[in-house]
Amino acid sequence: MWRIGKVIGAIVLILLLGLVVLFFIHPQISTFFTLPWYLRAQHRRVVILCYTDHQALLKAGREILSKIPKDRFHPHSDGSIDSGIFSVPKGIQFPQAIKDLKSGCVVDYDGYLRLEMHGGMDHFGVKIYPEDYKKPRDYFEYGDRELLPGLWYYDEGYHYNPEKYDKRIDELIEKHKKNGNK
Repeated sequence: MWRIGKVIGAIVLILLLGLVVLFFIHPQISTFFTLPWYLRAQHRRVVILCYTDHQALLKAGREILSKIPKDRFHPHSDGSIDSGIFSVPKGIQFPQAIKDLKSGCVVDYDGYLRLEMHGGMDHFGVKIYPEDYKKPRDYFEYGDRELLPGLWYYDEGYHYNPEKYDKRIDELIEKHKKNGNK
């Protein structure tokens, strides 16, 4: 009886290893597994770039930022500065323009709001800055593409070939703009 279990276990292991090898060797199989992820990411790009009211989004983000205590962004008494992100404090209501995106929402210690539309191996979203925002450091980057003053689109795709990727984003916007932002 235990021998049948060993045989079945060996067959399952061989099948799994074969599937892994096929996944890396045969592009159609890997596409089968990654296509839904890619299509969802592209859909979310279209939503944020073409179908979102950027003015309303900027206003909503600034509304949230205005309710966060300013001491959350300031340096510590010893002169050090926090780096990273923190959650929007409890009790602050999200305006509808942000709720509708169903995105991740965090605040950066540098004083801006980040809405992440997609994570994993393909991060992108928008960064919303308060009015009269000043760069905290010389090497600070607002984002990859300015949608409105104070509203920047960021996308990991820009890190590898910015000019080519910007053209790709232009084409995506052009294809979908008739129904969204112009």
